[in-house]
Amino acid sequence: MDTAEQRAKTARALREEAHALLSDTGLLPLLRDTFGEPSVTGSTGYDLMVWRDIDIHLAVEAERWPEWMALGGILARRFHGIGLGLHKADYVNDYVDPHPLGAGLYWGLHFKDFVGNPWKIDLWGWAPADHAVRRAREAALRAQLATCDRDLILRLKTEARARAHYHGVKVTSWDIYQFAIARAGDNLEALEAWKAANQR
Repeated sequence: MDTAEQRAKTARALREEAHALLSDTGLLPLLRDTFGEPSVTGSTGYDLMVWRDIDIHLAVEAERWPEWMALGGILARRFHGIGLGLHKADYVNDYVDPHPLGAGLYWGLHFKDFVGNPWKIDLWGWAPADHAVRRAREAALRAQLATCDRDLILRLKTEARARAHYHGVKVTSWDIYQFAIARAGDNLEALEAWKAANQR
């Protein structure tokens, strides 16, 4: 079983890989020049990484969906140009059929890095007003997470990821963050019980 030191080392290494990847692809400047200021959020932004996944949020108006769709081709060519093959790219326009979490645009990018490690980058283009609310909420979350037991979060995320059909099904990273903030326990079983009690 991993130790706290090993989990911290893994999180640090993954964050360094993520930042190197963003630098190599020039993704953030591309998004900034095309749509406006992007924000690296999720586990990469919070420095709580246990797997190779990057979330990027920005504000994108509904009428800009053609530019957002064209972004897929631009990204594929850019990745190819630096020696990375974009294996799969999932496009979603939730302005057409709004998701309960909010209206916006999405690209899910799946690829392997230069040494064969699988990555996923989630690009979220939210409605501007919604994006502003999300930015404020995220600032509050970052402040709360800064006071939490960081290793508890890394351990629970690692354990949840190791269980088949568990992370994203029974619990999410958001659940783990809220559980840690609430200081409601120290294991996944306690998390499940806490989650069930708070969903009533």
